[in-house]
Amino acid sequence: MKRSVRRDYYAVLGITATAVPRDIRRAYQRLARQYSPDVNFWDAEARSLFDEIAEAYRVLSDPTARAMYDRFGPQIGTSALQPGRRGDDVHVAVELAFADAARGVTTTLQVARYSPCGPCGASGTGGGEPCRLCQGRGVRRALDAVAAAIPAGVDSGVQIRVAGEGSAGPYGGPRGDLIISTRVREHPFFKRQGEGVHCEVPISVWEALRGARVRVPTPLGEAMLVIPAGARAGQIFRLRGHGLPRLSDEGVGDLFVTVRVELPNGLDARTDELVRELERLLPVAPRRGLEQYAGGGA
Repeated sequence: MKRSVRRDYYAVLGITATAVPRDIRRAYQRLARQYSPDVNFWDAEARSLFDEIAEAYRVLSDPTARAMYDRFGPQIGTSALQPGRRGDDVHVAVELAFADAARGVTTTLQVARYSPCGPCGASGTGGGEPCRLCQGRGVRRALDAVAAAIPAGVDSGVQIRVAGEGSAGPYGGPRGDLIISTRVREHPFFKRQGEGVHCEVPISVWEALRGARVRVPTPLGEAMLVIPAGARAGQIFRLRGHGLPRLSDEGVGDLFVTVRVELPNGLDARTDELVRELERLLPVAPRRGLEQYAGGGA
């Protein structure tokens, strides 16, 4: 059964609006083999798709029919004042420093896209003949500088859509969108894990014993971390709202700080005596109970 809604012919063949004849032919041959009635004899849906593929190829492989389609779409009887079809989306990748991802940044990208042909005014014709510069399409390949705002809190793999900054459509058609894929470089201190940011901060053995207030870096500045007396090496503290901005809302994620206890070295006779005195005053048995596991016991 024929489809009641006619799809875009370029989408039917899986090609861009600026595809060259060779690409159109190859796309048709590949799809025709896949959906041929000879292969899918009992599949009515495949037969319908094959008819649609054949119709799309018939129009797009004929330069005159393609030009009319690009100008007016499937309904050829519309007014000649109607602009051409929408241009294709353009995909670009951008690499960001961690600080730029944390705060957001406006950057200028060099985008390879199709832009309106200036000499023919995007009409595709000049002096009664097809424009030689754009080959009668009304658009030419160009490398344009495009300013794009990257929001704060992006992570690697995030896609940002900038409306109306993709390729221009043929014959004065509107631009598609620019789709930016982000990659955030690793940071030597901060590590992202899910929605949280993790880091490791060294403290002295004295700060661990007595407790302390220490200033720690955060992705957006600094914060005060309160170390309780008797803190253990490897203990993790959570600083709420000191991570990275969330893209899903206006909140800020959390920072998780793991403390690493730094031990003093280079003891002389005097300090060695003081350490021994501390050992007598504060006795601990860190390996108590381990003997039960000797020989594999439980």
